[in-house]
Amino acid sequence: MMDNYLILMYLLFALAIIDLVVGVSNDAVNFLNSAIGSKVTSFRTILIIASLGILVGASFSSGMMEVARKGIFNPGFFTFEMIMYLFLAVMLTDIILLDLYNTLGLPTSTTVSIVFELLGAAFAIGLLVAFNKGDGFEQVNEFINWESAITIISGIFLSIIIAFTVGALVQHVTRLLFTFDFERNMKRFGPFFSGIAITSITYFLVIKGAKGSTFADSLSWIMDADLITVLAVSFSFWTIVTFLVMKFTKINPLKIIVLMGTFSLAMAFAGNDLVNFIGVAIAGKQSYLHWVEMGGTQEIAQTLQMDFLSEKQMTEPLLLLIAGGIMVVTLWFSSKAKKVTETEVGLSRQDDGDEKFKPNIISRAIVGAGMNFGKGMSTLLPIKTRDKLEGRFQKNVALKNVSDHDQPAFDLLRATVNLMVASILISYATSLKMPLSTTYVSFMVAMGTSLADRAWGRESAVYRVAGVVNVVGGWLMTALIAFVTAAVFGYIIYYGGFIAIMIIAAFAAFMLIRSHLSFSKKKKEDAAANKIFASAIDIENVIDESKINTVDNLSTIRKTVSLSLKSMVGQNRDIMMRSNKQLEKLREKDEKLQGKIIKYVKKMDEGQVDAGRLYILVYDLMQDLTRSAGYLSEVCTKHLINHHEIPKKDYLDLLVEVDTKLNSYMTKVVKSIENLQFENNEQIVKEGKRIIEFVNEQLNVQIAVIQKGNIGSRNGMLRIRILLEVIEIIESSGNILNAYVEYARKD
Repeated sequence: MMDNYLILMYLLFALAIIDLVVGVSNDAVNFLNSAIGSKVTSFRTILIIASLGILVGASFSSGMMEVARKGIFNPGFFTFEMIMYLFLAVMLTDIILLDLYNTLGLPTSTTVSIVFELLGAAFAIGLLVAFNKGDGFEQVNEFINWESAITIISGIFLSIIIAFTVGALVQHVTRLLFTFDFERNMKRFGPFFSGIAITSITYFLVIKGAKGSTFADSLSWIMDADLITVLAVSFSFWTIVTFLVMKFTKINPLKIIVLMGTFSLAMAFAGNDLVNFIGVAIAGKQSYLHWVEMGGTQEIAQTLQMDFLSEKQMTEPLLLLIAGGIMVVTLWFSSKAKKVTETEVGLSRQDDGDEKFKPNIISRAIVGAGMNFGKGMSTLLPIKTRDKLEGRFQKNVALKNVSDHDQPAFDLLRATVNLMVASILISYATSLKMPLSTTYVSFMVAMGTSLADRAWGRESAVYRVAGVVNVVGGWLMTALIAFVTAAVFGYIIYYGGFIAIMIIAAFAAFMLIRSHLSFSKKKKEDAAANKIFASAIDIENVIDESKINTVDNLSTIRKTVSLSLKSMVGQNRDIMMRSNKQLEKLREKDEKLQGKIIKYVKKMDEGQVDAGRLYILVYDLMQDLTRSAGYLSEVCTKHLINHHEIPKKDYLDLLVEVDTKLNSYMTKVVKSIENLQFENNEQIVKEGKRIIEFVNEQLNVQIAVIQKGNIGSRNGMLRIRILLEVIEIIESSGNILNAYVEYARKD
């Protein structure tokens, strides 16, 4: 039996390593967002600075490990066997839950997940232990540390309001002072602003964050000093340094602050959140060693109470550094971390961009109420004052001839405020040994500064607010899912023991592998879609980019229509499902294009009207083509899945002939556009007209069949609808080809 418990301890550490990977993939957004969004420097340099912050922060995190041992439940109520079951239920839940959010690209709180997993597992296993003793629900107060749990949970959720409010207020005042033309105003206010920002970061993070850590003794002389004196000296020093840097160099001090803030926030993240990933495993190891020391028998495992976990325990610095190293490696190589980062950067983007979230009734109501409140407040101000304030928020025009990849989502001033405010709030909570959610704080600060900066204009407000609502709603779901899943796993493990643990671990491994494969496939598809209209505007490449996208879409339409017709002829639902999946991907691609095309045309130089017209016209015609293909697929799908009568052989033979003719025609259209060679355009046009005439003749035949009353209404509608959509597809394809021909003639 000792071997089994040793295996369980090793399993805990294996799960902790996996948890570090999936956890960092989600939490990386917290400290990378501002630096990446502002394009302060190269991505590689940002990762190097963040990595150093993680390693230092990991070394400072020893004091936070108590949360996993005694912050949520009373370990003295549980035996060694039960405590190991509890810890395993928590860790298995955590890796599944966090990986799910990573795959969806949604930032969530690793702190909330671990707290509610501890609550759920302790609640389920504690009740089962109590029932086994003959007690009832009244024992809950004995094994759940409600006071500590409520304090932690209320602090976490209160941080949402505090972070958003503080972020919005600080950004509003900062923007009023500097405006969007902050480079000019930096000469006047830059040194003082930089002094405040750097002082805030260094004091609250290095001094407050280090308090209680393994390195606190070396900083005791600073911590024991007078607070006002320390702040005054720090502010004076950094103000003078910034002044000298601005006077004698061309270095932008905001870049220095953003990079310092990135280091600081990465350090705060590691110091505050490392407990979420390895705290449980370390507590499991300490429990195992204590059990071995007490005799290490099965009888002792079932009777030894874990009171000793309530005592202060120091974590080996080597373990902390190893954990920090794993976090750093994950930071560099995790694709899911980049996806989560894209979500937050997209919601805080200053200009219009790809909107990931769709508006809902809540976002519309919030935006409407906000607009009405803004109008009411504006009437209280004199017109001159209002106009002057509006002028301070006049935004810079986005740079032309700059690719979307190189265009910053927001400026360095907002990035500085994001990092400064988030660092202060997170590091202060860390100094109080409170597992504040770095995700909640960082995300809500970024959303507050976005609101204050008027990044949520009338063009994007409902989408951005919908995104915030979805993310915050996801946070609430995190708590519920974490509690319920950990409780269920705890229940299963309590009765199933070692075998149940191995089964759940195998299930978790299956889910992770499946998620990875699915994410890799989706990543390739998104990468292909994101290339469209992402490059810098170069008129020589405009037509090539349009051509590639058009050829790809036409080829997809040709395949899906052919699959739909073949599925009807062969009565094959599997083929129909393949067609529907390809069409759905095409619709998603069109939705992304809709948000890009006008932005792309705006970036073109004046006078490039013909190129802009080509983009817009082809996009509109392609939507018509997609709709027609969708209608054709839909009518065939409904007919098959509802088991309606299949058309007679003569009509099925007609569909085979139509499929052949349509394939031949669209292949020629695709090749003509692909090669930008239109010498055979007249022949292609004539072929299209011949096919339309043929289909119209067959349409008359089907109408005659319907009039004879030999077929049912649904069968008749199927016959008519397919032929009508084929005509629409041919006409739309021809119009797309004609758009390129007309452009070529003008060029």
